[in-house]
Amino acid sequence: MSPSHRDHRSRGTIGTAMLAGACCVGAIAYGVVVGPSMMPPQDVQATTAMTPDAGPAVPEPEPEEVAEPGPVGYLQIQLSDRDRAWVQTLRCTGVVEEDPATCADLALAAVEFQGRTEGAEGSEEEPEEALAGIEAEPTTAADPGGEQLFTEVGEGTVCTDKVYGQEEATVVGTWEGQEVETTLTRKGSCEEARWQRLRALTDQIG
Repeated sequence: MSPSHRDHRSRGTIGTAMLAGACCVGAIAYGVVVGPSMMPPQDVQATTAMTPDAGPAVPEPEPEEVAEPGPVGYLQIQLSDRDRAWVQTLRCTGVVEEDPATCADLALAAVEFQGRTEGAEGSEEEPEEALAGIEAEPTTAADPGGEQLFTEVGEGTVCTDKVYGQEEATVVGTWEGQEVETTLTRKGSCEEARWQRLRALTDQIG
């Protein structure tokens, strides 16, 4: 073999080796540059793992309405009608759902009566005397929940003498912190107005 032929083969082997080395270097560089871009970002994976699936919004419960307390009191009512007499009692604890309906009826009567007496201030006609259709001086009391509900006819009030019935009732006890001791009759227009206002007590208490 001639020297020129051996030199040619040596250069061919070296060139092949350099080309193979260049391909390896290129493959490594490609893997370094392009490889990370083909993998999912670590931040996204962590965020996805830590974020729960978003579900429908749960509405907050509406606050429950608190019921207004009812009246509190204990009353003993002694009734008579000609040759009949009987006694009934009423106990109101302030719990509307558990108390007899009479308790709520009396509370409503107290509110209505208070509104009538306040509306009658400065007028010549007492609302309770509308039954008789005559002029009268209004009567008032300090406490609408206690004394005012059981207000007796004021001295000097003008009333008719008509008798509306023979029934009578004596009411004793406490109502909204006030002592109560009064008598109800149906003799005269003013007393009849009181009787009707407190009809819940004189009717049979269930």
